[in-house]
Amino acid sequence: MKRAAIITYLLLASVSSNLLANEKVKLSGFGSIVGGVVIDGDGYWARLPDGAGQYTHGIELQSESRLGVQARYAANDSLNIIGQVMLRGVNDFEPQLEWFYANYSVTPDINFKVGKMRLPVYHFSDYMDVGVAYPWVRVPSDAYSLAVTNYQGLSLDMNLDFGDVTSTIRLYAGQQDTDPNKLITLLDKYKGEQLYDQNGTFSGLREIRTTKKYEQMKGIVVDTNYESITLRLSYLDGKENFTSYAEGQYPSNPLFGGEWVDTQFIDVSLQYDADRILALAEWNDYDNIYTSWFTSFAYRLDKWTPYIYYSEFQGTFRFIAPGGISNGYEDGVTGTLDDYYTSVGVGARYDLSPATAIKFELLKFNDKGDAAVFVDQNQDGKTDSSAFFMSLDFTF
Repeated sequence: MKRAAIITYLLLASVSSNLLANEKVKLSGFGSIVGGVVIDGDGYWARLPDGAGQYTHGIELQSESRLGVQARYAANDSLNIIGQVMLRGVNDFEPQLEWFYANYSVTPDINFKVGKMRLPVYHFSDYMDVGVAYPWVRVPSDAYSLAVTNYQGLSLDMNLDFGDVTSTIRLYAGQQDTDPNKLITLLDKYKGEQLYDQNGTFSGLREIRTTKKYEQMKGIVVDTNYESITLRLSYLDGKENFTSYAEGQYPSNPLFGGEWVDTQFIDVSLQYDADRILALAEWNDYDNIYTSWFTSFAYRLDKWTPYIYYSEFQGTFRFIAPGGISNGYEDGVTGTLDDYYTSVGVGARYDLSPATAIKFELLKFNDKGDAAVFVDQNQDGKTDSSAFFMSLDFTF
């Protein structure tokens, strides 16, 4: 077991045995046990943080399952220290420090934070790991595809009240380095060289490692609520660096990348939540990388909440082979996008208690692009699939 994992386990044990006796410390947590099976196709990948959400043969119960424990220490009436440890199945449940920051309340409506926090670009960013916070088995991953989910920096939150209209404005800045970036590394592997034996059976992926550095991050989030309607606007500006290495040669010269480029990310969401109806639409644009969106409708029936959603992802790249289209690749202007896929999900949530829910979901994934986004067993360039999922979500 890695040294960091051992230290984290000891810290958790210390919290449970000693700090619980301290009235200034509050512990809370959440978790999800997620299982799925592929009904049709080579496999399905939800493309979640750390590369979670992968399903191929048989019943998979580990990839998306997770447990989070959060501790809040009240140093005084104004200062709180918050830490969150995540144990993800995709990482063999090794504990990782997800959040660790200080929150200082300047006034009841103004809060200043500094440390490691969740990057607040999406409607569900702050609680995308908390399954009981939404109706679906997972947040629609086609529209939640940003490879960096946390950042190191600071933020200023301000609550404003205009009669029936309330708003929260968040200003933040920081940076984040990921080496490797597990999500982008896997995407590059599946899009690159997939290896097959002499019988045509998939045998693995070409070994590469992709890093992502994000610096000079500056963002603003405006979250406005009026009665049953919530409008959320998010904008992020910064500089990023993607670099790909041949595995085993770090820190050698990169295979490609290494340049710093300006980047922007915009997200807009509109939610209607009243009585039995929950309707939501969210759209985002990652400058020169992709555009994605989803829309969902859910209807509450006592303990049952059936739902349906549609999501879509469109990358901006079209790859042209040397020699042009005569060599078998699409034209760079009118040809098919490398990455273009959609998902339709139909499911239901059943509330066992206010803090526990079980969910069922049938999902159809349609790959319309040129590049494979998961295992391509028959090597036809398509990775369409259908899958069934169940989850048990809880908080404590």
